[in-house]
Amino acid sequence: MHRGGKSYSRGGKSHARPPGLKGKEIGLYYRNLARQRKNNATTDEPKIRLGCDVSVPPGILRRVTEYLEQFKAGRESKEQRLDAKFKEQFRHLLSVNFETFIDETKEQNKDLKLRNPGLDEHLQKQQKERMESGDVRARYEERMKLPTMAYAADIIEAVEQNQVVLIVGSTGCGKTTQVPQLLLDDCIEKGIGSSCRIVCTQPRRISAISVAERVSYERVESLGQSVGYQIRLESRKPRERASITYCTTGVLLQQLQSDPLMHSASVLLLDEIHERSVETDVLMALLKLILPHRPALKVILMSATVREQDFCDYFDNCRMFRIEGVMYPVKMLYLEDVLTLTGYQFDSRQNRRRHDQPEHRAMIEPYLRRQRGSYDNKVLDQLRLPESEGCEDIDFVADLVYYICSSQSSGAILVFMPGYDKISKLHNTLTNPRSALGQRWRDQLIVYPLHSLLPSVEQQSVFRRAPQGKRKVIISTIIAETSVTIDDVVYVINTGRTKVTSYDIETNIQALEECWVTLANTQQRKGRAGRVQPGICYNLFSRAREAQMAEVPTPEILRCKLESIVLSLKLLHIDDPYAFFPTMIDAPDQKAVSNAVNLLKRIEALDNVGQLTPLGLHLAKLPIDPQMGKMILISALFRCLDPITSAAAALSFKSPFYTPMGQERRVDEVKRKLSRQMRSDHLMVHNTICAYRESCEAHRYRDFCYSNFISQRTIQQLERMKQQFADLLCNYKFLTSSDCLHDSSNINSEKIPLLRAIIGGGLYPNMAHLCKSRQIKNRVRAIHNMSTDDGRRCNFHPSSVNSGERGFDSNYFVYFQRQKSTALYLLDATMVFPMALIIFGDGVESGAVDKTPYISVAQTYYFKCDPETASVVIDLRKNLALLLLEKALNPAQITESSDDNKLIQAIEVLLSIDERMGDDDDDEVMDSDEIDDI
Repeated sequence: MHRGGKSYSRGGKSHARPPGLKGKEIGLYYRNLARQRKNNATTDEPKIRLGCDVSVPPGILRRVTEYLEQFKAGRESKEQRLDAKFKEQFRHLLSVNFETFIDETKEQNKDLKLRNPGLDEHLQKQQKERMESGDVRARYEERMKLPTMAYAADIIEAVEQNQVVLIVGSTGCGKTTQVPQLLLDDCIEKGIGSSCRIVCTQPRRISAISVAERVSYERVESLGQSVGYQIRLESRKPRERASITYCTTGVLLQQLQSDPLMHSASVLLLDEIHERSVETDVLMALLKLILPHRPALKVILMSATVREQDFCDYFDNCRMFRIEGVMYPVKMLYLEDVLTLTGYQFDSRQNRRRHDQPEHRAMIEPYLRRQRGSYDNKVLDQLRLPESEGCEDIDFVADLVYYICSSQSSGAILVFMPGYDKISKLHNTLTNPRSALGQRWRDQLIVYPLHSLLPSVEQQSVFRRAPQGKRKVIISTIIAETSVTIDDVVYVINTGRTKVTSYDIETNIQALEECWVTLANTQQRKGRAGRVQPGICYNLFSRAREAQMAEVPTPEILRCKLESIVLSLKLLHIDDPYAFFPTMIDAPDQKAVSNAVNLLKRIEALDNVGQLTPLGLHLAKLPIDPQMGKMILISALFRCLDPITSAAAALSFKSPFYTPMGQERRVDEVKRKLSRQMRSDHLMVHNTICAYRESCEAHRYRDFCYSNFISQRTIQQLERMKQQFADLLCNYKFLTSSDCLHDSSNINSEKIPLLRAIIGGGLYPNMAHLCKSRQIKNRVRAIHNMSTDDGRRCNFHPSSVNSGERGFDSNYFVYFQRQKSTALYLLDATMVFPMALIIFGDGVESGAVDKTPYISVAQTYYFKCDPETASVVIDLRKNLALLLLEKALNPAQITESSDDNKLIQAIEVLLSIDERMGDDDDDEVMDSDEIDDI
């Protein structure tokens, strides 16, 4: 590049630059020049742009061919058995529609005996003896204080006379714990207890466990007698007859795959349907199909007072039953009231939400004008600050906790926070306070975090009452809004924030975003106070903010991607998702369905006509995103489980890193150091977990976490999730050991080319291509010109280890999530090499342009490739598909000495040479005043 400003050289060509241009004008000049070149391009230029040459040297290609032939020879004896098994087990799933599936189930259960007279007599006698027990009578008297018990006879009668009943009652009225007991005890007393099998669905794991434990306590029993629970990978099932089972909605949906008419249940209760989770909405739609075939099945829908008429209408104007009554009155305070009581002053110099200023001012100023004279001017000034609302200022939330401790009588405090990160920050502030006020109260507080991803043992601790002289503080997400009732809560701090999934159908971009709650959420949170005495709800938002809140949350089915649901429907023999989704209470856009089907086809979970594949069968059974499910399945077969499950856990949950204000650059440096130049956010997480393990062995994990900005709670959760993945894969026989670190599952865990390829194979088709990497003179970080495979311009998110890097060995990247903010960002990315795309991508074919042979992926990425290499690689892909098919039908880990391992070795050989094949795009160096058009 000429330094005098007279000319600019790019790719060997020199262009005069008009004198007198500066800054942005220079950028606009070169942008217009590029457009002119494009418009003047001749029509005979090839439309296909060939990338690097992936031709394999003859000697190495012979090795690959030898491995491939050995694999084929070993498979010949398996061909017939594979085809027979395929016909026997799998094609039945494809050939049977839902109606036939129902008929088959009826036939299988036609001789099912619902009653056992001898057991009925025994249960009656046992029930009479129970009621003579002093403990049972005492706890029954406690139950009678719940509003639901006043309607016992009416509830029993309504269920007897109607197949579907909707019970509407406010949070805490006792409907979840009492309705199943009323129905069970009534059946036992009438001498038909043996035919009573009650299943009650819960939206979350912790609620299924806690409610089951509460009911067994009320019945003076241990879990596993008349009451039990079943959640994923954990259960305490009750006796088969005369029983109540609390289970997650997902578990019930899984059970429908083998028993679509629910012959194992006589009564089904769908709890918390007002939350409008995807699983609950799908289950309601399935019940519309199932109920005509099971006239004896009773269905009870239970909802808080939120748009309940919608549910009544959906089930053909079913019987609606209301439970009136609350425990104790709850006083509602708002931000202006809290600031008046506490006198808290925000530091306006640390305004962290400047982008919210116009919106906030437009909302608050008219309200403040109306409030002049009602509140002190200092309070009104504080309300003008955007950071006064919600939980931006963690010290404010902590200060309110201390205020309650010093000014209010005993009782637990429940704080609603939007997510795990804010829970962690408040937990650390309360348990390791820096202020004198915090240090004064620290030893008198017992602080419990409550989050759905915490282990069950830790979740259960929140129900313990605080010792005398101590104050219990529970910091929770929305999980405590309806799913969990903590009896001793008297004070609720409602920050008004929550995290919800959003989905842009047009861009096919899904993100988890923090936002304001709805009016319905606020009412539910208010209902959590006052269980044992009159309570107080402290809302950390103004009345002006409340006036702008939506009435109810948007149903989850309208704001999420649908791949997992489509796979689940396939297992239920519902083959046409385009016909099923419109039958739901709220139908998602058909384009959202189309996006899901197309992605499932590309990852080979569905075939070209939309039928389930054997791989899709296993992905449907795994409780994670299908792309991550494919990634960990491949890692089990290729025996590199530990690093790949690290990536999957972090993508399913969150990064182990936290970023203190003002420390962004230091956190970036830590990440880059831990990435070890692998150019992968996903492998960086695994390196971090390995380093944490080493620090634990050396008894220095606290220093390690502190100095590297790592959340110990998060990294421990990632380890638990990894173990959960290993348990699932072992249950499905893809592994011989349920230990994530077992040697047999990690023989190839140090082979970085293979790890990159498997991450690529899992996250594909989420691809991005780095067109240019521009190094700016006198700047440390490079500028990237990138695009995703749908043609959208993007860049690495600033938090990615790839952001600002130059000198990539390959210009191709896979990612899991992209997010639109000021620009389109890849939140995570791993550099992959062309051969990994060719082996694990889709639509691979060979051809030629201007007599230059190539091999292409998805008609998007084209690489120079001699015909010999293309032929061998395409043959290898066909055999890899056969291997995956066989392992899907006959799950088993591939051993080192097996014929199947020959194919793995062939793939390893190809990937190892790929590391030396970078893209032939050159990095460029530009002056800083020439980048304004980028």
